[in-house]
Amino acid sequence: MDGSFQKIDPGLRPEENAVPAVAPVLVIEASLTRQHVLRRVLAGRFPQTILCRTPAVAAEMLRQTNTAERSAAILLGLEEVPPPYIDELLALLCRPEFSDLAVVLLTHNAAPALVNWAARRARSAVLLWEDFTDSADCLERLLAPVPAEAETSVPENESIRVLLVDDSRTVRASYARLLAEQGYVVEVAVHAEEAFAMAQTRTFDIAIIDYFMPGENGDVLCRRLRADPRTANMTTAILTGTYLDQVIQDSLKAGAVECMFKNEAQELFVARLAAMSRAVRIRKSVEAERSRLAGILASVGDGVYGVNAAGQITFANPAVRHILGYPADALLIGQVAHRLFHYAHEDGSANPDDTCLLQNAYAHGEELRSWKTVFWHHQGTAVPVECTVFP
Repeated sequence: MDGSFQKIDPGLRPEENAVPAVAPVLVIEASLTRQHVLRRVLAGRFPQTILCRTPAVAAEMLRQTNTAERSAAILLGLEEVPPPYIDELLALLCRPEFSDLAVVLLTHNAAPALVNWAARRARSAVLLWEDFTDSADCLERLLAPVPAEAETSVPENESIRVLLVDDSRTVRASYARLLAEQGYVVEVAVHAEEAFAMAQTRTFDIAIIDYFMPGENGDVLCRRLRADPRTANMTTAILTGTYLDQVIQDSLKAGAVECMFKNEAQELFVARLAAMSRAVRIRKSVEAERSRLAGILASVGDGVYGVNAAGQITFANPAVRHILGYPADALLIGQVAHRLFHYAHEDGSANPDDTCLLQNAYAHGEELRSWKTVFWHHQGTAVPVECTVFP
């Protein structure tokens, strides 16, 4: 379950001394009064604004303006704009040539379609009109450089790095040649100690380890690699010349995902390695997508957190800590949201978990929209919020 909430009363402000942006902000808003208000809110950090009253005119401006002269960001007011007229602009902003634009959608109702659009498009956020004073802060977060680890695609042709561990020079030479012919980047080690030392200082995706070696056997090395946080994500496979059940059981119990045999056909070895490589690429893509979503959540002005059916927090973005006063090192993950945030009503009377509307929504996977209630600040004060829960 995902929960999001907005603080109803303007309160704590983020950093006051941010560096002003150079490029202008395109403000799209039908109301001249709201245009004036938004320009004043932006003036401190975004002194250059271009005002526009309709999405259609804004779309035409974007099409006709070259990249060098284009705005850095767009603040888009969605009130009084019928859906057909906004859809064209939103579709245009999803095109690759506009991917660097930061876009904040200002709305009185964070409809799921808008939230989904902002989640799919990088550098985008939805902000409620009642929090319009956060516009400059939100734009600054969206315009911040994207960390390299937030890349979400792992190219299919990206080389997989393999550590081959075997005490036989002949085996090392033949398998290293075979792996190189298949496009893998290969490094070799003679025994477990050398392999473990190499894995601490270099990055490998897959380790192919001989079972019987001087010193430590291959299953022991597998366990050491899995136990060390620096190498825990490495995929390991055992290479052996024996079919003994005990060898296979020891290998799999140690965490090896494959037990490959030295006398099997090369085609089968290559196929098994290709399957492991696909799994590695999928894992990297998942991790990259998780980093991208974490970046999106970090840029959203609303507090967003996830819970399991028991109501335990599985993630929380920085705005949760900001609005509710939790320091950066406070442990939220694994805590029960009801006990931290909404254990009491506004008058301080208990809000039992068996009758709490939010706790029941978590437990039954129910959707809850725009529920006005109070969350409790870390310092013990009530914070009026409007919250939404999505399964």
